[in-house]
Amino acid sequence: MVGGLLMIVDASFVAASIVTATEGFLSVGQAFVGAAWTVALLGLLGLYPGLADRSRWLARAGVVFAIIGVVIFAVMTVTVLVYYAGIPAGEYDAVSVFFIPGVFIGSVLGFVAFGIASLRTTIHSRTLGVLLLVPPILVVTNILRFVAGMEAATITLGIVVGDALAMLAIGYVLRAESEPTDRTEPTLTESRHG
Repeated sequence: MVGGLLMIVDASFVAASIVTATEGFLSVGQAFVGAAWTVALLGLLGLYPGLADRSRWLARAGVVFAIIGVVIFAVMTVTVLVYYAGIPAGEYDAVSVFFIPGVFIGSVLGFVAFGIASLRTTIHSRTLGVLLLVPPILVVTNILRFVAGMEAATITLGIVVGDALAMLAIGYVLRAESEPTDRTEPTLTESRHG
Protein backbone atom coordinates (compact mmCIF):
# COMPACT_ATOMS: atom_id res chain seq x y z
CA MET A 1 0.00 0.00 0.00
CA VAL A 2 2.87 2.36 0.75
CA GLY A 3 4.06 2.02 -2.84
CA GLY A 4 0.61 3.06 -4.05
CA LEU A 5 0.57 6.08 -1.76
CA LEU A 6 4.00 7.15 -3.01
CA MET A 7 2.73 6.78 -6.59
CA ILE A 8 -0.18 9.08 -5.72
CA VAL A 9 2.36 11.69 -4.58
CA ASP A 10 4.12 11.30 -7.93
CA ALA A 11 0.77 11.64 -9.72
CA SER A 12 0.27 14.97 -7.94
CA PHE A 13 3.66 16.16 -9.26
CA VAL A 14 2.74 15.05 -12.79
CA ALA A 15 -0.60 16.87 -12.49
CA ALA A 16 1.17 19.99 -11.19
CA SER A 17 3.51 19.80 -14.18
CA ILE A 18 0.54 19.62 -16.55
CA VAL A 19 -1.28 22.52 -14.87
CA THR A 20 1.77 24.79 -14.64
CA ALA A 21 3.29 23.68 -17.97
CA THR A 22 6.72 23.28 -16.33
CA GLU A 23 8.84 20.18 -16.08
CA GLY A 24 10.46 20.98 -12.73
CA PHE A 25 7.83 19.00 -10.87
CA LEU A 26 8.58 15.87 -12.91
CA SER A 27 12.14 15.67 -11.58
CA VAL A 28 11.19 15.47 -7.93
CA GLY A 29 8.29 13.19 -8.85
CA GLN A 30 10.81 10.66 -10.18
CA ALA A 31 12.19 10.31 -6.65
CA PHE A 32 8.72 9.24 -5.49
CA VAL A 33 8.46 6.80 -8.42
CA GLY A 34 11.76 5.23 -7.40
CA ALA A 35 10.72 5.04 -3.76
CA ALA A 36 7.32 3.57 -4.69
CA TRP A 37 8.84 0.80 -6.79
CA THR A 38 11.48 0.11 -4.13
CA VAL A 39 8.79 -0.40 -1.50
CA ALA A 40 6.55 -2.39 -3.85
CA LEU A 41 9.38 -4.75 -4.81
CA LEU A 42 10.32 -5.23 -1.15
CA GLY A 43 6.68 -6.15 -0.59
CA LEU A 44 6.94 -8.80 -3.32
CA LEU A 45 9.72 -10.47 -1.37
CA GLY A 46 7.18 -11.14 1.38
CA LEU A 47 5.29 -13.42 -1.02
CA TYR A 48 8.28 -15.71 -1.50
CA PRO A 49 7.91 -17.99 1.55
CA GLY A 50 4.37 -19.00 0.62
CA LEU A 51 5.15 -19.53 -3.05
CA ALA A 52 8.56 -21.22 -2.68
CA ASP A 53 7.20 -24.71 -1.99
CA ARG A 54 4.68 -24.81 -4.79
CA SER A 55 6.30 -22.76 -7.53
CA ARG A 56 9.98 -22.91 -6.64
CA TRP A 57 11.64 -21.71 -9.86
CA LEU A 58 9.25 -18.86 -10.55
CA ALA A 59 9.42 -17.72 -6.94
CA ARG A 60 13.23 -17.85 -6.95
CA ALA A 61 13.39 -15.96 -10.25
CA GLY A 62 10.96 -13.40 -8.83
CA VAL A 63 13.20 -12.87 -5.80
CA VAL A 64 16.27 -12.32 -7.97
CA PHE A 65 14.41 -9.89 -10.24
CA ALA A 66 12.86 -8.07 -7.28
CA ILE A 67 16.21 -7.67 -5.52
CA ILE A 68 17.80 -6.28 -8.69
CA GLY A 69 14.84 -3.90 -8.97
CA VAL A 70 15.10 -2.81 -5.33
CA VAL A 71 18.77 -1.92 -5.76
CA ILE A 72 18.24 -0.08 -9.05
CA PHE A 73 15.17 1.85 -7.88
CA ALA A 74 16.83 2.78 -4.56
CA VAL A 75 19.91 4.07 -6.41
CA MET A 76 17.63 5.88 -8.87
CA THR A 77 15.78 7.56 -6.01
CA VAL A 78 18.98 8.79 -4.39
CA THR A 79 20.42 9.90 -7.74
CA VAL A 80 17.29 11.90 -8.59
CA LEU A 81 17.30 13.57 -5.17
CA VAL A 82 21.00 14.43 -5.50
CA TYR A 83 20.39 15.81 -8.99
CA TYR A 84 17.33 17.77 -7.85
CA ALA A 85 19.25 19.21 -4.88
CA GLY A 86 21.90 20.47 -7.30
CA ILE A 87 24.74 18.50 -5.72
CA PRO A 88 27.34 17.77 -8.40
CA ALA A 89 27.22 14.04 -9.05
CA GLY A 90 28.26 13.64 -12.66
CA GLU A 91 26.05 13.58 -15.70
CA TYR A 92 22.48 12.55 -14.80
CA ASP A 93 21.61 11.39 -18.32
CA ALA A 94 24.60 9.02 -18.38
CA VAL A 95 23.52 7.52 -15.07
CA SER A 96 19.87 7.25 -16.13
CA VAL A 97 20.78 4.90 -19.00
CA PHE A 98 22.04 2.48 -16.34
CA PHE A 99 18.56 2.40 -14.80
CA ILE A 100 16.64 1.21 -17.86
CA PRO A 101 17.57 -2.51 -17.69
CA GLY A 102 17.17 -2.61 -13.91
CA VAL A 103 13.80 -0.91 -14.07
CA PHE A 104 12.62 -3.45 -16.63
CA ILE A 105 14.03 -6.40 -14.66
CA GLY A 106 12.50 -5.28 -11.36
CA SER A 107 9.18 -3.77 -12.31
CA VAL A 108 8.32 -6.13 -15.17
CA LEU A 109 10.08 -9.46 -14.65
CA GLY A 110 9.79 -9.39 -10.84
CA PHE A 111 6.06 -8.71 -10.85
CA VAL A 112 5.38 -11.13 -13.73
CA ALA A 113 7.26 -13.96 -11.99
CA PHE A 114 5.37 -13.46 -8.74
CA GLY A 115 2.07 -12.93 -10.57
CA ILE A 116 2.36 -16.17 -12.54
CA ALA A 117 3.59 -18.05 -9.46
CA SER A 118 0.54 -16.78 -7.55
CA LEU A 119 -1.82 -17.83 -10.34
CA ARG A 120 -0.26 -21.32 -10.50
CA THR A 121 -0.75 -22.00 -6.79
CA THR A 122 -3.64 -21.78 -4.37
CA ILE A 123 -1.63 -19.88 -1.75
CA HIS A 124 -3.12 -16.54 -2.79
CA SER A 125 -6.33 -15.58 -4.56
CA ARG A 126 -6.53 -15.38 -8.33
CA THR A 127 -7.38 -11.71 -7.85
CA LEU A 128 -3.93 -11.11 -6.36
CA GLY A 129 -2.24 -13.00 -9.20
CA VAL A 130 -4.03 -10.88 -11.79
CA LEU A 131 -3.36 -7.63 -9.90
CA LEU A 132 0.36 -8.46 -9.77
CA LEU A 133 0.36 -8.46 -13.58
CA VAL A 134 -1.12 -4.94 -13.87
CA PRO A 135 2.01 -2.89 -12.94
CA PRO A 136 4.24 -4.68 -15.50
CA ILE A 137 1.59 -4.21 -18.19
CA LEU A 138 1.56 -0.49 -17.41
CA VAL A 139 5.38 -0.31 -17.46
CA VAL A 140 5.51 -2.02 -20.87
CA THR A 141 2.75 0.32 -22.10
CA ASN A 142 4.81 3.27 -20.89
CA ILE A 143 7.92 2.00 -22.69
CA LEU A 144 5.99 1.36 -25.92
CA ARG A 145 4.44 4.82 -25.91
CA PHE A 146 7.90 6.42 -25.65
CA VAL A 147 9.13 4.25 -28.49
CA ALA A 148 6.10 5.37 -30.53
CA GLY A 149 6.87 9.03 -29.72
CA MET A 150 3.74 9.58 -27.61
CA GLU A 151 5.21 11.65 -24.79
CA ALA A 152 2.07 13.47 -23.61
CA ALA A 153 2.07 14.21 -19.89
CA THR A 154 -1.59 13.20 -19.63
CA ILE A 155 -0.65 9.65 -20.70
CA THR A 156 2.08 9.66 -18.04
CA LEU A 157 -0.49 10.76 -15.48
CA GLY A 158 -2.85 7.96 -16.50
CA ILE A 159 -0.11 5.34 -16.19
CA VAL A 160 1.05 6.64 -12.80
CA VAL A 161 -2.53 6.67 -11.49
CA GLY A 162 -2.99 3.14 -12.85
CA ASP A 163 0.16 1.98 -11.04
CA ALA A 164 -0.98 3.67 -7.84
CA LEU A 165 -4.40 2.01 -7.97
CA ALA A 166 -2.88 -1.39 -8.77
CA MET A 167 -0.42 -1.14 -5.88
CA LEU A 168 -3.14 -0.01 -3.49
CA ALA A 169 -5.37 -2.90 -4.63
CA ILE A 170 -2.52 -5.41 -4.19
CA GLY A 171 -1.96 -4.13 -0.65
CA TYR A 172 -5.67 -4.31 0.12
CA VAL A 173 -6.01 -7.88 -1.19
CA LEU A 174 -2.93 -9.03 0.74
CA ARG A 175 -4.23 -7.44 3.91
CA ALA A 176 -7.69 -8.97 3.41
CA GLU A 177 -6.15 -12.41 2.78
CA SER A 178 -4.04 -12.23 5.92
CA GLU A 179 -6.84 -11.18 8.27
CA PRO A 180 -8.54 -14.11 9.95
CA THR A 181 -12.27 -14.19 9.46
CA ASP A 182 -14.23 -13.67 12.65
CA ARG A 183 -17.31 -15.29 11.24
CA THR A 184 -17.69 -19.01 11.51
CA GLU A 185 -20.01 -20.99 9.37
CA PRO A 186 -23.07 -22.22 11.28
CA THR A 187 -23.34 -25.94 11.67
CA LEU A 188 -26.25 -27.77 10.10
CA THR A 189 -28.13 -27.98 13.43
CA GLU A 190 -27.55 -24.31 14.21
CA SER A 191 -28.92 -23.27 10.83
CA ARG A 192 -32.06 -25.37 11.36
CA HIS A 193 -32.75 -24.01 14.84
CA GLY A 194 -31.43 -20.47 14.32
